[in-house]
Amino acid sequence: MARSTPTYTPVRNYAFGFILSVFLLFSDISYGTFAPLRGLVQASNLYAQMVSRSIFENVSNLLYSFKQNRNLTQENKDLKEQIHKIRTQEFIKSKEAEKSFEIINFQKTLISSLKSKDINIFKIASIDLRNYLCCSTHKIFLQNLNQVQVLENTPVFAGSSYVGQTKSTYLNFIEVILFSDTKHLLPIKSNFFYCDARGKGKPMLISCKLNKNIDDFQNKISDAIFTSGLGGIFLKDIEIGNISAINSISINEIEVVITLKTNPLEENFFGIIGSEADEI
Repeated sequence: MARSTPTYTPVRNYAFGFILSVFLLFSDISYGTFAPLRGLVQASNLYAQMVSRSIFENVSNLLYSFKQNRNLTQENKDLKEQIHKIRTQEFIKSKEAEKSFEIINFQKTLISSLKSKDINIFKIASIDLRNYLCCSTHKIFLQNLNQVQVLENTPVFAGSSYVGQTKSTYLNFIEVILFSDTKHLLPIKSNFFYCDARGKGKPMLISCKLNKNIDDFQNKISDAIFTSGLGGIFLKDIEIGNISAINSISINEIEVVITLKTNPLEENFFGIIGSEADEI
């Protein structure tokens, strides 16, 4: 139950409190009675400040280190990208240099073999690989971005020998029929015979059928085969391959198999004699 009137406090209690306070103050001033307590309070306050300052510095250092690591990670990433870009550019330059060197060497070979400086060089666009590896139709397509005028049945040179002849041109491409196509005939010769070699429908193989006894062809394996110049399309005496097999067909008929010198799958550039500027 709440009191209805305030409680009375005697005056002596106030007087006693005042006297005690004066005594404690005098004792502290005169003898430093509470100095240790004040020192403890001050030391505790100072220690708390030091701990808080240390925590703040550690947190600041941690945040700074995290920021530095993030910056270093980004710089490392940027450097890697720059290195990759430089390496890519160097790779492209080296490939362009290899390409230029290959073209120069190929031009020298063409000039030496075909005795002409009027030569167009074309880069391969595609090859009908499925038919080339399994079937009778063997052809490639060359890029003709500048639409150089090329006649049909013009010899096509690659590597160090002929590989076929042009069949048709359309859009920016030139269709080339290869010697190994079963529809192609190539007049050839050796030191022993002349014939029209037909493609076997197998990669890099052509053959002739001759009315001779196989005994007449002993020790002829690996003999060089050349263009005969008959027919007026291919220049004479260009080496196109070597005899790789001699098969007996009947008593008086044999098949001479020739492996061609140049593999079209290994070539990037093909040359055709013409009157236009070089196509690179």
